[in-house]
Amino acid sequence: MVRLLKRFLVLAPWGVLVASLIGFAGKYSRWFDHFSNFRVQYLLLSMALLVYFLVKKQRAGMAISFVSLLLNAWLVVNWFDTSRRNSDLKADFRIFHANVLFKNLDYLPVTKQIQEEKPDFISINEATPAFINHFRKALAEEYPYTFYVVAKNNTKVLVGSRTPFVVDSVASFGVKGVLKLTTLVKGKPLIIIACHAYNPLVLADFEMRNEQLKQMARLVKKQINPTLVVGDLNITPWSAFYEDFIVESGLINCRQGFGLNPTWPSWFFPMWIPIDHCLINNQLETADFRVGKYNKSDHLPVIIDLRFIDSSTSSGR
Repeated sequence: MVRLLKRFLVLAPWGVLVASLIGFAGKYSRWFDHFSNFRVQYLLLSMALLVYFLVKKQRAGMAISFVSLLLNAWLVVNWFDTSRRNSDLKADFRIFHANVLFKNLDYLPVTKQIQEEKPDFISINEATPAFINHFRKALAEEYPYTFYVVAKNNTKVLVGSRTPFVVDSVASFGVKGVLKLTTLVKGKPLIIIACHAYNPLVLADFEMRNEQLKQMARLVKKQINPTLVVGDLNITPWSAFYEDFIVESGLINCRQGFGLNPTWPSWFFPMWIPIDHCLINNQLETADFRVGKYNKSDHLPVIIDLRFIDSSTSSGR
């Protein structure tokens, strides 16, 4: 047993390094793209292995672990920046997003979270007809305006709002799982694109997720008003397809400056990755981004406070 453990530790640095390098080849295979998701885990493993080989004074293991550590630190260090937390910026509106897990039949935790957070807009992924009925009954007074589109496996992308909105039917039914609407906040137009991207485990769903990202980038580029994208996008910031989406859309991830804030899987923190996102164009600014408490879903919810970029003095949050 001890001999097997020693052999494993000798091979482990090579495994971490190879996995780290494979993550850069995501454009060539969906399986390679999956390897890009776990940059934080590679970083932590590299640190642990480096310490082990330093103690053992094994130079080869130290060198390989150090290369892996530098490689992954270079990619993830900016996402640990928390310099914008506890800022004095006043928000004009709040977004609450949650993937509620279609198998979860206990709707009270997420309902309670919504009531406590008092968002202006709500984005729900994996909503079922039963959840939608519950939502419309329990929160009808606060959120009288709702709309949904069909996503994967006949689940819904549901949006709830305090203010009236107009749905872009062409955009919302052009690609499955994408909903685009326009509303007014403090007299200013706001474009919201809510999405539940396909889980890219099988090839068809991998291609559909990438098409959803391309469609949203096209929609964002056409907008002249403040615009945001919110949802479970089933992608991390280290994927090559995420990078393409950011370049094409010009959007900014709201979690920047507020820490990594991983959201999935809620039940197993060693594998936590950030796949639930809110992204904004240059006419909006993030006042706060944080992850909510566990609500019996496999995803943690996110709460985002946003302000219009020219809103120098706001009486909002």
